[in-house]
Amino acid sequence: MRLSHVLQRAVRYFNPTARFILNTPLHPLMSRRLMLISFSGRLTGRPYTTPVSYVEEEGSLLVPGGGKWWKNIETTPQIWVRLRGAWAAVTPEVVSEPQALSELMRRMLAANPAIAQFTGVKPGPDGWPNSAALERERRRGFVVVRLQLDEANLASSPLQYRRAAYK
Repeated sequence: MRLSHVLQRAVRYFNPTARFILNTPLHPLMSRRLMLISFSGRLTGRPYTTPVSYVEEEGSLLVPGGGKWWKNIETTPQIWVRLRGAWAAVTPEVVSEPQALSELMRRMLAANPAIAQFTGVKPGPDGWPNSAALERERRRGFVVVRLQLDEANLASSPLQYRRAAYK
């Protein structure tokens, strides 16, 4: 996904602000459409926490995966999200198959039209994503990440999980 230089600069300043707000009692200001996702780097193991947009659907969370952050979760069996003020363990699934990607994007664009601005994929008059734009972004590495909520593994923070894993 190619973002304009202005949007890239805005994101650079927005992400720390959003990360701060989503970690405080002020999270309702943003948590209807944004959440934090926490994972380890695939090469360094360094922990990352970044804000992402999401659409909730039938017990799972659908996240547009532009950029490269999603590659870190392909090799991680479990990651964490801060959803509406609470940390929850999730199991990730990266969806890149064209037909499945198109169907998920249709549902995501219907639930949150603002996703079109950040993905470069706008819906057509029939509600389906523009196929040429979706294919262009898919070739650039765009995916949808489906996160299945693991209700049994709730914790107050991903740090608690990491500490428990090393004991």
